[in-house]
Amino acid sequence: MNLLEHYIKEIVSVEPYEEDWTKEFDKKFLKVVVVVNCYGVVETRGTVVTENEWEIAKERGYFMW
Repeated sequence: MNLLEHYIKEIVSVEPYEEDWTKEFDKKFLKVVVVVNCYGVVETRGTVVTENEWEIAKERGYFMW
């Protein structure tokens, strides 16, 4: 499976994600819903990422999925 850049067009929501399994880690997790564009295919995607991963994606302007 090849990873592709999914460019962030719009941030729909970002909220804390605190399910039981996240307590096993020393990181904070976020539930992120974004509108992305991948080679002309525009779609709304939701994902759970660490705060650090989210900051990197915002800075770059895309996710690698």
